[in-house]
Amino acid sequence: LLGKPYGVILTAETDKLLGQMLDSYGLADLQEDSKIIIPKSIRDTFDKIWSDEQILRWRKRNWMYKCMDAGRYLYGVMTWDVLKKLFALWYPHAEMDEIRELFESTPSYYKWFAERDGRLVLNGFEKENYCDYLEKEIQGDTPFYMPTRDQVEELYDKGCLLSLEAHSKMQDFIAETYELDRDNAGYKVHELYEMINSRVRVNDAADLFAASGEEGGKDFAFPSDEAKVRFIELYMEMSRECRVRDNRGHDYFEMVSIMAEKNQKNESAGRKAAVKRVKIGRNEPCPCGSGRKYKNCCGRN
Repeated sequence: LLGKPYGVILTAETDKLLGQMLDSYGLADLQEDSKIIIPKSIRDTFDKIWSDEQILRWRKRNWMYKCMDAGRYLYGVMTWDVLKKLFALWYPHAEMDEIRELFESTPSYYKWFAERDGRLVLNGFEKENYCDYLEKEIQGDTPFYMPTRDQVEELYDKGCLLSLEAHSKMQDFIAETYELDRDNAGYKVHELYEMINSRVRVNDAADLFAASGEEGGKDFAFPSDEAKVRFIELYMEMSRECRVRDNRGHDYFEMVSIMAEKNQKNESAGRKAAVKRVKIGRNEPCPCGSGRKYKNCCGRN
């Protein structure tokens, strides 16, 4: 409508209702022949407000929503620097002041985190100091997993980073066992990702899944013991490939590698600490066995 200064003829009933609403707010002129015109003053004001600068700010704000959504699925607690790294996947030159302003002006609907003691804590995680427990006792010095730009989009769209193999196996199992189409089976798989990230144990997850159902529709009780065993196998496979908050976004296999590297460093540090250093007097016999004084032998080096 803004691009058509001479107006448009409305035909569909829904369009006429929209025209009446715009007219009631003074944003449009709805004439008797169902022709609607946006006044020039409104079009000029729109062009003035919706500048290139405002469009860029709108895009940055939308990206901030997606960064916080990624943090919601990957981290329970994060620092401002981590949020800046996420934001830099699209806007590498953004300053911290701008990032803070975008964060603080984000509507509450999208604001999954709140600042507490200089950290960004997922809403609800501050209860009973769970964020401290997660950060200090569980995550420790594990580095934050940094997703790619595409993965941030995937988290925003789907609520998880899909492992195609594990995801497809569970989706096929649900579709075949309960005679569902793949889309509906996919919704059930996403519910399982939420359970995994909420640390629901496999047997509890099986019970919750079996007790779930659609009102007047599908019952998800397991048809046999074999089906339950297969569900448990597939849930465990998904668990190993899912990126969870407890691991700062890393999956099981990455955490095994990180822990192995830490253990190797600790062992190396232990071996170094076990070496005894003995101070040798300048006039004592050289420990190399030459028979000369230390100052005239190896001590010269």
